[in-house]
Amino acid sequence: MNHIATQEEEPLSVPAACPVRSRAPVEDASAELARLAGHLLGRPVPEGVLADEQALLALAPSAMSAAQRQAVTDIAGLARAQQELRRRLARAEGFLNGFAEHSPSPLWIKDRSGSYVMGNAALHGFFGVPTVVGKDDSHFWPEDVRRSLEEQDRAVLENGEVIKTMETSNDGSRHWLVHKFPIDVEGEPFLGGSAIDMTEEVAKERALIRHDNFYVLLSRLSAIISRARTLEALCLDTCREAAHQPGLEIVDISRRDSATGGLKLFTSAARDGSEHEWREADSGTPDGQAVADWFLPALAGAAVETGRLQFSNDVNSGCARRDIKSCMAIPLFVNGKCWGVISFYSTRAEFFDSFYRERAGELGTELSFGLERLINAQELHRLARTNALSGLPSRLHFDEEIAALAAANASGTVLLININRFDEISSAYGNTAAIGLMRQVAQRLRGEVAERMILSHVGIGRFALFYPMDEARSPRGYAHDVIIPLLEGSYQVDQHKIWCTVNVGAAMLPEDGTTADELLVKAWDALAGARHMEEHIGFYDRDADHALARQISMEAELRDAVERGEFVNYYQPKVDLKTGKIAGAEALLRWRHPKRGIVPPAEFVPVLERSGLVIEVGRLVMQKAMEDWRTWYDAGLAPPQIAVNVAPAQFRCDTLFEDIEKALNTAEAHRQPLSIEVTESSLVSDHRRVVDILTRVRNLDVPVAIDDFGTGYSSLAYLVTLPVDVLKIDRSFVIKMAQDAGYMGLVQTIVSLAHNLDLKVVAEGIEKNEEAKLLKLLRCEYGQGNLYGKPVPAEEFAGLLKG
Repeated sequence: MNHIATQEEEPLSVPAACPVRSRAPVEDASAELARLAGHLLGRPVPEGVLADEQALLALAPSAMSAAQRQAVTDIAGLARAQQELRRRLARAEGFLNGFAEHSPSPLWIKDRSGSYVMGNAALHGFFGVPTVVGKDDSHFWPEDVRRSLEEQDRAVLENGEVIKTMETSNDGSRHWLVHKFPIDVEGEPFLGGSAIDMTEEVAKERALIRHDNFYVLLSRLSAIISRARTLEALCLDTCREAAHQPGLEIVDISRRDSATGGLKLFTSAARDGSEHEWREADSGTPDGQAVADWFLPALAGAAVETGRLQFSNDVNSGCARRDIKSCMAIPLFVNGKCWGVISFYSTRAEFFDSFYRERAGELGTELSFGLERLINAQELHRLARTNALSGLPSRLHFDEEIAALAAANASGTVLLININRFDEISSAYGNTAAIGLMRQVAQRLRGEVAERMILSHVGIGRFALFYPMDEARSPRGYAHDVIIPLLEGSYQVDQHKIWCTVNVGAAMLPEDGTTADELLVKAWDALAGARHMEEHIGFYDRDADHALARQISMEAELRDAVERGEFVNYYQPKVDLKTGKIAGAEALLRWRHPKRGIVPPAEFVPVLERSGLVIEVGRLVMQKAMEDWRTWYDAGLAPPQIAVNVAPAQFRCDTLFEDIEKALNTAEAHRQPLSIEVTESSLVSDHRRVVDILTRVRNLDVPVAIDDFGTGYSSLAYLVTLPVDVLKIDRSFVIKMAQDAGYMGLVQTIVSLAHNLDLKVVAEGIEKNEEAKLLKLLRCEYGQGNLYGKPVPAEEFAGLLKG
């Protein structure tokens, strides 16, 4: 119920509480005793002696009988008892009057008819009258309230109930806990009541509830942040949750436009369940501001400009139509810059008091954290799937898209586009011109290739696109009529005019493969065949692939080579660039053919990898490296740590970890004789499995290096989480860094990146002293190349250790 009137501000002087019963019967009893005593004594009894037995008997005549004298004695006893009762009654009335009149809470008693028979000073002050005695509730309350009070009173009097209610003043400023209870006086029913002021207690309880609601909102916001995968989901769920907080009507989030600096509504939600995700099509004003007549752009703009909370009780007409009376805007920050604003709208005037203003920072910080997490994750995802040189999607992106198409049973053709003689162009005109050419090629492709065709930059001078089967033109026709005319011809790159020719190789999904690796390899085979035949376009021939036949033939030879033990290890030293001393070595596989002699690795290693023989051969290389290390150690030569390459296929083999343990035991693991090197391609496929194996390997004190870093398509996000110790800079960067400032900067970036991740750096392919000096200046720790020594058999490497 909500019907207690507000107490008047001016205090009122009120009389003492009205006594419950009259004193007349008590006074009549005293007069009757005096009359009886006077009749017995035959004379009037003086005032004050009625209760004095001796004084009364002194007034008795001598002829008074014993019975009469006993009657006088009894009258005196009654008078004394009456005096004692009167004293006790006066004392009780004093207690009651003192308690009632000095109680800060209103107290009252009503009779059966509803009339007040008693009320204390607090009640009189509450009603603003000198006395309530003889009045009923119709004197103080409107008709509807009076009827409600009478129903309560009737329940108390008729049923003997005790009723407890919380009452609130009409303006909501004061709260009272009201008790009503029955009183029985000699069988006559009365109703007692009291009202305890609970205003402060209610205010404290509401503050606690408000505090709890706020931190429940923060807790739920944390859950929203943890599960959100997009900015839209995060912002909309936040608005939905906040809009249901007590006192709030609408919550919206506006985003700062990076180009104009203006604010555009991003999403909003209201208490009634209505919500909106604002799109560009929703923008209706010249500056692109999304239409929302309740939005307060000035307030939100001030929050952006100042970077501080803003609140206002001045609202626009749109707010007024929705009965919104106050607003608060909190700026949101991402990576140190203001990203946007979250605004809260309330139907209560001055709702955003010190409570909200003190805690707004917590809410803004929490939501800013969620926004920053998602935005940074999206940027990392984009960077990992974007080629930094051309801006086109990377090989990793192409791998993922082809995998998704294969999973969806899609059909089409992968077209691999190769810029011919790109290495020669780079050598002739410099790396900067080569990169400029690559960017122009990428720009032409981006402008022509339809969005549904997946275009990616998959290697230096190589681009790939997926051509869907349902296109009107055939893949060959598209390559012949669109791609080749588009890309072949003259390019103006800086001051150079470069003539460019291209070849295209094609492989079909799913006939030729279901992964990007398979399709690109076969497309490259088709491209190489076309180039050999001096044709622009080549399609993978599944029926008569001479290259495959050669591979099969070589595979048979390689299997025999394993049986005959024709594979040997060569070792190339790694040196400490500061001291020039040998700090390690890399075990390199060589095939000692009985007729051809030493076969270059480039001829047979790809076949080993494609055939799966690389697993067995890799195991032999590692075991032999540890046996050689133990031989050197036993000869007192203090051999350095030997690095062994681990191919991607070995990671897919369940025995890799056991192979490493076995090899370590040969050379005694505690002497740390072994390290392993992995390629970037190993890190992309089955990333979780690779990380698990590498972690277990490092627990054996076997360092891990990423080989040829920078030439593949590693994600920086992967690199941060990988259990690796060393980055090896590919020789192609080292060779060009002395002539090209761009490559110098690239090498410097790789070294800085490695050091920031607490990794060591090894530079491969060092041929000249100039290269070594530059690497030393860049704080590269180790070097490897012909400048320090070519790969040599184990016996010759032992000689290097002796020297």
